[in-house]
Amino acid sequence: LIEPSMLTLEGQFVMTTCSWLVQVVLDPDLREDKESFSPTQVREVIFPLPSTAPPTLRCVPEVLLENVTHYLVATKRFEVPGVIHEDQQRLSPVLTYLLVFMSGSARSRNPHLRAQLAECLDCLLPKEKASSSVSTFVREQLFKTHPHRTRIVESLLDVFVGIEMTGQSVTFEQKFNYRRPMYTVMEYLWSLEEQKQCFKNLAADAEANMEAVNPPLFLRFLNLLMNDAVFLLDEALSNMASLRTMMSAREAGEWENLPPNERQRNESSFVHIGMTARFDNILGTKTIECLVYLSSEIRSIFCHQTMVDRIAAMLNYFLLHLVGPNKKNFKVRDQLKEYSFDPAAIVLNICKIYIHLSDSEEFCAAVSRDGRSYSPQLFGLAESVLVRIGGGMYVADLERVAGEVQRLADLQQQEEGLLGDIPDEYLDPIMSTLMSDPVVLPSSRQIVDRSTIARHLLSDQSDPFNREPLTMDMVRPATELRQQIEAWVLQRHGNNSS
Repeated sequence: LIEPSMLTLEGQFVMTTCSWLVQVVLDPDLREDKESFSPTQVREVIFPLPSTAPPTLRCVPEVLLENVTHYLVATKRFEVPGVIHEDQQRLSPVLTYLLVFMSGSARSRNPHLRAQLAECLDCLLPKEKASSSVSTFVREQLFKTHPHRTRIVESLLDVFVGIEMTGQSVTFEQKFNYRRPMYTVMEYLWSLEEQKQCFKNLAADAEANMEAVNPPLFLRFLNLLMNDAVFLLDEALSNMASLRTMMSAREAGEWENLPPNERQRNESSFVHIGMTARFDNILGTKTIECLVYLSSEIRSIFCHQTMVDRIAAMLNYFLLHLVGPNKKNFKVRDQLKEYSFDPAAIVLNICKIYIHLSDSEEFCAAVSRDGRSYSPQLFGLAESVLVRIGGGMYVADLERVAGEVQRLADLQQQEEGLLGDIPDEYLDPIMSTLMSDPVVLPSSRQIVDRSTIARHLLSDQSDPFNREPLTMDMVRPATELRQQIEAWVLQRHGNNSS
């Protein structure tokens, strides 16, 4: 299969298959009296594509699409210099095909196949150590000159989100395997100014439509990105702590006195936990790195009331674990080589995100009101660690962040002292915080804060109290209650000032 002349034929077949499949999607002539339903002319691809696919696509075996993915993945995995990769005229229809079938689920409802198509984008990236400078140049030009290059980011994020939202047979662990190559593609796209602008455009659109019936794509993407970061890093730290405990017991000779079967189980468990920890560490690090470069130029959406408490709580939680008094619980021998655990890099990246978002008073306030992980000592501990790991250039900026957070924490404490005990009917039933914009949920008739329910609906479009379907356009403002809360707050301030 990798004999040069065979590779040439395979590449030509793959390119032709891609072109033909795209034309099947574009063929509008569906008269039943036709002798053949195969495309008879080449039509131009114009995005956005129709929301429905032609019925003829149902007759196309899925194996044709799989042939393309298998070829591209194989040439990358086995580093085969396929002729298709050194000819932009051959690569261009392949990228067009990927964008057509990645854009929405109408043309490919199989979530596994769409995820594999996204992996194919990784196969088209310029190689860091390419055997041919021609191949590298061709691949670079593909992402810079392709006629539909501005659709790449949106199509990629659509697949990233779609894996989670299909409700189909994508297992919890499997989605992380699918997303792994997507991080590589996103990082490369971010290095291209035109593609970076596509990210920014999607973020701006999301911020303008935060309460739309269907949450904007970039908002759903950020929500899932933070979900992944929390899960992966939490699991990674838990597994590293387990490895440390098991390693200590084994080195102390405690396993030597166990029955052979139990000792074997412990050894198997140790290997399994180690493999899981390595996977979680790699993916968790990639997720945090993605948040670092996104937050370097896209900031306001992170600081929107729907997102800001989540990002602040996540950063505080992991920073406390990695620089706080329990940081030694995660340290094991050969942790970087064996388990890809690099706490110094994670701390550095977390501090970068703090610095990127610190110009927002909403973000600094959210950091200060996180009662679970924030304390006045947190940033001091982080600064000490930064000096030790070679991140001294960030200490001054982090000190500035710490000062602003502490100022807002003092104001928050004064505000809480002024308000005193808050009546239960003014508290959000989910977050137990004072509501600022209460809304009524239509089916359960429960009253919650608007930001709370908006955050919930990003992951689950149902009423959290009775699981009935719910979207943001269905909630109604509790105007009378809001006025009562505002009057009560003014009264408390007036009583204390007098």
